[in-house]
Amino acid sequence: MKGSKGRRAQKAGARPTVELEVLVEEESASEALKPLLARVLEDSHVRLRVRRFQGKPDLLKKLPDRLRGYAAARRRGSDVRVVVLLDRDNDDCATLKKDLDRYARQAGLTPRVDSDDAGCFDVLNRIAIRELESWYFGDWGAVREAFPKVAREVPRAYRDNPDLPAGKASDAFERALSSSGVRIASKPEWGRRIGPRLSVEKNRSPSFRTFLSGVRALTADAARDR
Repeated sequence: MKGSKGRRAQKAGARPTVELEVLVEEESASEALKPLLARVLEDSHVRLRVRRFQGKPDLLKKLPDRLRGYAAARRRGSDVRVVVLLDRDNDDCATLKKDLDRYARQAGLTPRVDSDDAGCFDVLNRIAIRELESWYFGDWGAVREAFPKVAREVPRAYRDNPDLPAGKASDAFERALSSSGVRIASKPEWGRRIGPRLSVEKNRSPSFRTFLSGVRALTADAARDR
């Protein structure tokens, strides 16, 4: 079912629950995003499910079959919509995005780039530049709430656009913690502590803001009546 047709049908009658499936590479992203997206979607008819994989290669390998499953569920009448979030790492961002959009089309779903005149689509593909930890650097206040011992100022390289510095953001984040005496190198633990504290409005990471604006666009028609 093309996204726009289903979406227009919903507007004509009672508003059903949207099932939002968020696919992420690993446990750390799942831990960070579950509380963040729960806040973003709390005033909506959206049932959120965050699914984690065993790394980026595992997610990409299983993605085509999983998308075909979501397409089949939509044909059966479920309003399933999908967010795919990957780290860029060393991949070419444009090529990776085109591959993700192609997987959605091949499954019979509509990626955002193909949205219709009403702006309706089924699949949001987003890439964190360079890693999810860049989003932590973009909201240092959340990091300091989670780890009160860390330095007051965000490391110099990440003060303007935290998406720009080369290298692994996760390594830089671990160094920032350890230099302040925080000996926690567990990415899932970072996510559990920082995710509930991330601001939905103040993050300086452009890729974070693009991710959230995309989620809001994907679920805009599911806002609760007030």
